[in-house]
Amino acid sequence: MDEIYSQIKETFEIQEFPHAMFYEFDHALRFELGGGEEFGTNRSMRRFMQAHERANAISHSLFSQSTEIYLLLSSFGLEQPTKKRLKPLKQCGLKRSNFTYLGRTAEHDDGHIAEFGSDHFRHWDIARLTGKETISEILLLGIASEMAITPSFRHLMTAYVVDVDNGLILHLYDDRGMDVVAVHKAPLEDLFYRYTDWLLEYDIARMTEFFGCKG
Repeated sequence: MDEIYSQIKETFEIQEFPHAMFYEFDHALRFELGGGEEFGTNRSMRRFMQAHERANAISHSLFSQSTEIYLLLSSFGLEQPTKKRLKPLKQCGLKRSNFTYLGRTAEHDDGHIAEFGSDHFRHWDIARLTGKETISEILLLGIASEMAITPSFRHLMTAYVVDVDNGLILHLYDDRGMDVVAVHKAPLEDLFYRYTDWLLEYDIARMTEFFGCKG
């Protein structure tokens, strides 16, 4: 898996997956999932359902031609990763033995060091997905992470679904939204036109600059 991770970093020309994928790639889309103010805390289940419906539709379209897909998980903690960080993935049929621990990177957070006497770290795990249907379950965990719904991701965990052969990454950050990036423009053009109404209004100008005209 270390070789695959090196291939991923080479393909996307990154050393570590950024927190905000959308702003680091020219070919990128940012989708609103939960519906903004339409579904607030008083309609949390409807917000959850809409977020998953949208995320599922987008991921299905994005990976329709994919044959090999990897899941990268980022989680925060102390120098040693917590043993329970992968527990929610059991609900997706993924065991601890399916994952390879790739290592950690220090955040160099002066504020955290000053307050707690030590830095905090970003830990990385990777697994190969044996079926695309698992993506839908993983999206559920991510959407639930900021809601009063279980199971969900823990320890500030976030997921990156990667098709390295076709240069595609899907990053759902929570029920609010999701970034989709690609090495090349073409794979995202269909998503731009098919799901225009779901694009985040705040960043629509940037997306229109790259995808507003075909060709």
